[in-house]
Amino acid sequence: MKRTMRACAALAIVLLALAVAGCSSKVTFSDATGRSVTLKGTPKRIVSLSPACTETLFALGAGDKVVGVDNYSYWPVEARQKEKVGDAFNLNLEKLAALKPDLVILAGTKDVPPSQLKDMDRLGIPAYVSAASTVKDVLADIQRLADVVGASKQGKELVAKIQKDLQEVAASIPNDPGKRPKVLFLVDADLWTVGPASFVGDIIATAGGRNVVEDPKQEYLQISMEQVLAADPDVILLAIPEGQEKALVGRPGWSDLRAVKEGKVFFVNGDLTSRPGPSVAEGVREVAKHLTTK
Repeated sequence: MKRTMRACAALAIVLLALAVAGCSSKVTFSDATGRSVTLKGTPKRIVSLSPACTETLFALGAGDKVVGVDNYSYWPVEARQKEKVGDAFNLNLEKLAALKPDLVILAGTKDVPPSQLKDMDRLGIPAYVSAASTVKDVLADIQRLADVVGASKQGKELVAKIQKDLQEVAASIPNDPGKRPKVLFLVDADLWTVGPASFVGDIIATAGGRNVVEDPKQEYLQISMEQVLAADPDVILLAIPEGQEKALVGRPGWSDLRAVKEGKVFFVNGDLTSRPGPSVAEGVREVAKHLTTK
């Protein structure tokens, strides 16, 4: 009888331990918007709908956990081999669900959640929202994501490397606020540009430039040629394919702009300057290079 009782007690302890272990395997994180994300341990199957986060996952050494990506996640080259599930405007939910992810990464803002968040809630798939809107945010977001995917050490190393690269760029920028060149950044030939509150706007400021657009509310906006002429930028940066600038050259007054007359119209890599990921320092360096060109 005593042996039976002891055996039962031992079994109860084992079952309790297993129950506790099962509960403790669940971990809760906060994403970039402050939402709580509960996972059943470290994620092993990840779908990334953010090109910047896809790049981050591979940079953290977690590329083998990525089972699906959006249509624009083509960097690094290994990401191109992953299953494509669409994009923010045309997401294939059936295909995504078939991949059986234990975590989906979405791109949003701190104030406006991504539209796909409701879909993930309905499918019962944990979703992490990345919402970096400044260079500083990128560093915090990389470390936060690294913690979520079980790569905290790699995250610290990556953040340290990016910080070092940013410091090197900062050292090359004149430390005189009065000498900050006025910058117009165009994302297409129809005069769509970026506001100071946008991620690209922060890239410009970090690179030592002064955005000619001063509206603090709008991240992206279309301006008129009259506004461009009034601003008369010192430098014009074009995040458009070479060849499409012909539409700009033909605009009345374009040839009279200071930047045009002084040969300070440059093409930049739109991916480097607009994706809040591990290449952020390269984006700042590219912009800074053109701003300091004599």
